[in-house]
Amino acid sequence: MPIENYTLPGEKILFWSDFQVTYQEAKYKVYITNLRLLLYNESGMVFKKEEIITENFRQITGLQFSEQGNINKKGIFKFSSNKGEVQLEGPVNGMRGLFKAIQKQTIDPYPSNPLNDPDYK
Repeated sequence: MPIENYTLPGEKILFWSDFQVTYQEAKYKVYITNLRLLLYNESGMVFKKEEIITENFRQITGLQFSEQGNINKKGIFKFSSNKGEVQLEGPVNGMRGLFKAIQKQTIDPYPSNPLNDPDYK
């Protein structure tokens, strides 16, 4: 999995999206680890180009989820961080699951020794 090239030693992937989200008009796959949120984009057929955006859970200060549209609903997930407000858009059910997964990780932003604890999930 190419995303593992960007994880830290001891960092565990807990959730990944089977859908793409839109962030600043670009499409990304979402990965949630025990430490961070990662947005990953791979483009190019012959010459692959990777882009990764990370956000530490300790930096996230607020979460918001909403739905837009009547027939073709989309989920909008916003959060605040030291970088400002981040807005991700995608399929409503997928974004709801993403919201819950990130909410779970931000409830305890300072887990005790997450890199060395084999039972940390």
